[in-house]
Amino acid sequence: MTITENLKKWLIDNCDVKADATDDELKKAVADAMVSGTDLTAEKYFELTQTTEDETVNEFDAKFASITDSIKQLTDHMVAKDTKEDKDAEDAETKTADEAKLAKASKMLEDAMEKMKADKKEAGKTSEAQKTSPSKFAKMIAANGGGIESDSDTLDVRVKEAAENYNSTTKTMLYPNFSEKSGKAHSQAGQPLMDNGHTINETSELDEAVIGAYCKYVCASAQRNGSKSAGFQALPQHDKELMLYAMKNMKWGGIGPEGSDDDGKATICRRKLTELEQKALIDDATSGGTEAAPIVFDDRVIQAPLLNGELYPLVTTYPLERGRRVEGVSLSQVTSSWGGVDGTAISLFNTASYVSAFDTTIFRWEGAIEIGLDFLSDTPINFGQIITTQYGEQLLEDLDDVIAAGDGTTQPEGIIVKSGTTSVAWGGTTTLGNYESLRFGVAKAEHRKAVKSSAVFCGTETSYQRARAIPVGTNDARRLGGMTYDSYNWMERPYKINESLTNAQIFYSILARYRMYRRHGLVMRSSTEGSTLMRSNVLLMIATARYGGQLERGATTAVTTTAPA
Repeated sequence: MTITENLKKWLIDNCDVKADATDDELKKAVADAMVSGTDLTAEKYFELTQTTEDETVNEFDAKFASITDSIKQLTDHMVAKDTKEDKDAEDAETKTADEAKLAKASKMLEDAMEKMKADKKEAGKTSEAQKTSPSKFAKMIAANGGGIESDSDTLDVRVKEAAENYNSTTKTMLYPNFSEKSGKAHSQAGQPLMDNGHTINETSELDEAVIGAYCKYVCASAQRNGSKSAGFQALPQHDKELMLYAMKNMKWGGIGPEGSDDDGKATICRRKLTELEQKALIDDATSGGTEAAPIVFDDRVIQAPLLNGELYPLVTTYPLERGRRVEGVSLSQVTSSWGGVDGTAISLFNTASYVSAFDTTIFRWEGAIEIGLDFLSDTPINFGQIITTQYGEQLLEDLDDVIAAGDGTTQPEGIIVKSGTTSVAWGGTTTLGNYESLRFGVAKAEHRKAVKSSAVFCGTETSYQRARAIPVGTNDARRLGGMTYDSYNWMERPYKINESLTNAQIFYSILARYRMYRRHGLVMRSSTEGSTLMRSNVLLMIATARYGGQLERGATTAVTTTAPA
């Protein structure tokens, strides 16, 4: 702990410390003042313990004077010793040796004094340089977003990039304890948020700023008849720098500049842009242009479905790089037999239906919002949060709905309409036996360790209420499932809620066997043209994405459509 004159004076004036207090007493007073919560804060202590220029010079002079006195005392002592030895010495050789030692010591002391003088002179130069240093100028540059680097000979000013004004710190997102959509316990509470094998992180301040700048760029281009170059030039300088930073340093997703989506156009999939793609993004003269968005924008949109969805977090998602249709195959199970004997041929497995097509059509998801043009002058972070939150919330609801009940014609095929599932007749009643028929309508072999955790019941809120209301007996009103209604569990499985189903539709399914194909890169289009938009002073923004999905096999699901309506 450093005790300076300023700190000592402050303690004497404010803490009743005696003027002749020792260092130990002063240190104890400092500790008591900081712990007791007086005006001696950490900042005040730092201020009081800073060594001023005068104190530095005085301290140097004191040390120099102390060394000079020591040198003088040593010189006097050696001269006195020499005088005494001259009188008593009888051997001239001994006297000569002592004189040599004295000369050597004197030379060493002279060198030490010269060095101290040189050090003091250098300290004076440093003090003078500090007086003339551009401290006020440095503060002015820093206040305007710049940095300053200087030494005694040069002054180099470096203006900070726009991205340096934002915190880039982020951390892995975790599933919440409760689902915001349903208000009940989340089945994956506390687990890392994953999307097709990669971890989703929280968006940092820098990510949000880039999202906002990108949204402004799209809007500015739309206001100028779709001209990308004009839209980019219309951005404030701060947003231009954020866009350029994102183009050079961040990963993107979308469609590249070498043709149409179905004619071999290059796909940008979670990677940095090439120089050609950077140019195509903001230059109308580049052939084909490009339709791409920062991955942080795409991830931000899907965070809501991943965090709060009922069904989507449990299905298996595959990102696609190109195409409007996924062509795959499905293999049936081979057969075998026992009891073979010599001379009898082994029966061949009939492969006529062994391999069947597993094709999935990719459908377009789209949404539209209107934004006031005056609103576009808001800060980038707020603007990006509002846009991405709105799209994420809508996508959250739509994805769960198509997984449960998509028609397979204009949207991904839902579980409830999948052919080949196990059909269970309930006869319009809710009983424990009917639920057992659903639960055991999916064979144990399908409940493999890797996918077992995704096995769920799914129905409406009314269906769940009816299940939990099953009594112990005719004359016993106690509930078979107990009174833990908020657990949303039934027969040791989560009970998911989806209101796109009817009360008569309930299924039990292993959701990891549902394949959802997602095209990366949300495409955004905007327009301010037309009488209605112009008179209302609003901008129409349309976002499109492309999804496809279906169950791998019907055997992974049991369905009833005859529950009570």
